[in-house]
Order: sequence, then C-alpha cells, then structure tokens
Amino acid sequence: MSFNKVLAIHDLSCHGASSLNVVMPVLYAAGVDLSILPCALLSTQSDGFGNLYTHSLEDDCQAILDRWSGYGLFFDGLYSGYLAHEGQLELVMRARRDFLTDDALIVTDPVMGDDGVLYQNLGSGHVDLMKALVPGSAVITPNATEACLLLGRSQIDGAVDRHEAEDMARSLCALGCASAVITSLPLKGEVIANVAWDGKECRIFPFERVEASYPGSGDLFASLMVAHLHQNDSFFVSVMKATRFTSHALRQSLRTGRERREGVCVHHAISAMLEEGSWVL
Repeated sequence: MSFNKVLAIHDLSCHGASSLNVVMPVLYAAGVDLSILPCALLSTQSDGFGNLYTHSLEDDCQAILDRWSGYGLFFDGLYSGYLAHEGQLELVMRARRDFLTDDALIVTDPVMGDDGVLYQNLGSGHVDLMKALVPGSAVITPNATEACLLLGRSQIDGAVDRHEAEDMARSLCALGCASAVITSLPLKGEVIANVAWDGKECRIFPFERVEASYPGSGDLFASLMVAHLHQNDSFFVSVMKATRFTSHALRQSLRTGRERREGVCVHHAISAMLEEGSWVL
C-alpha cells in the first residue's frame, strides 16, 4: 500500500481539533507530500458548539481542479472525510476519476455521526451520499454509529459480541471496499475496540476506555493509519499503531484537563510516535 502524494478532501474548521486541523499536522509529520481541497468552511468543529456557520467551498474546489488539470497533477493517495452534501460528493468523484494514478490508495472516512445520531446539519439522505463512496475504496473507517448507518441496521444498544463485530466488518466490505475498520465499537466484556477486516481475516484491537469523548478522535485515527500505510506498514500494523497512539492522545487530553469541545490534542500522538521512532522521515 505504498504511496507518497496524497490529496486530502475534508472540511476546514476555523476552531477545534477536527478534519484538516488534524489531517494536516499528522500527515506532514509523517513525511507525506500532501495537497488539500477544503470542501467547506466551518466556524467550529460541529460537536459541542451550537449555531454552526458553514460555507460550502465546492465551487472554489472545482475551479482549483480546473487549474490542476492544466498542470498535469496526479496523486497516488486520496483521503476524504466529512462532506456536507451531494455537490461535495461530486468533487470527490471527480478527483477519483481525473487526478489519481491507476494504483492509487483511496481511504474514505464516512463521517456522518456519533453516539447513535447524525451530526447537526445532516439529513438521512446523507447516508446514501457516503455509501456511494464505499465502492473503490481501499479502506473505510466508520465509527460504530456510521457502520450501522451504512449497513442499514439499528444502532447498537449496549455492546456486540466478537462474532457480530466480525460480521459487521465483513458486511461493510461487501458494500464494495477492500478493507474496513470499525472504530470505537463496544464489545461485550466491557471492552471497546477497533475492528479491522482485510477481506480475508478479522482482527480486533481493544483499547482503554477514556471517560470523555473528544471530537476529532476519528480523524486522528484515520490520519495516523494513512500515515503508517505511507510508511509501508501493513494494514493490520497500521491499524494497531493508529489505535495505540490515538488512545494515548485521548488519555493525555483527559489528563491535562482539555475541554471536550476543543477536540483531541493531536500533538500528544505525534510526539509519542516521534519519540518511539515509529516514523522514518
């Protein structure tokens, strides 16, 4: 899954650790040659702040792609996240069609909701929008809520057993992606885990439950996973490391008293990984 030149299509929150505010520092720290398309501008990240201001930048992004087409730009990785509506879906589809190499790695984080509900400003039709991005993806990274939405199943009430977790991950791949990771899935036995399926095998990566839910945690996990895939780690090793360092960042964010709505503190993950020598720069 080696790649170097990555295009990230996410929203840009002017305050709070989420989306491009998480993606950019993680991928730059990992040595990724990164380009961005900020598809929407938000006053803050959407979890914990009311009266959200949003402004779509899809027309601007289409104009940018028009310019890029004249430069002969191509990418061997595409990482997309939160999309507000169908016009932004078309932006991702155009990038897939016109700006990727034949063997490009496509990572899709189908950002839609958490804690059993859709994020504010999103309607039920958003599920179909995100589902359209699953086919052709090398990896998708829904959280437990988003996995249930994609599969058209009831939201999880309590916890699932390991057999059901594996079945959910396998069913996600049946939607058209090569691999899937369900993040923060509650398992029976008071365990919370990331559940990964590579098309042949399921592996479960439990982590310590933190008594605070920090926005941007899913963005951090997916960005760390992309960073490790860039470093030529295998899929399962990338998931394992992303799980470990996201969990570390969550624990440190809680330990330092970080306000929840400010989002997970990204530098804790980056610092720990650099100290360990996990990245080769």
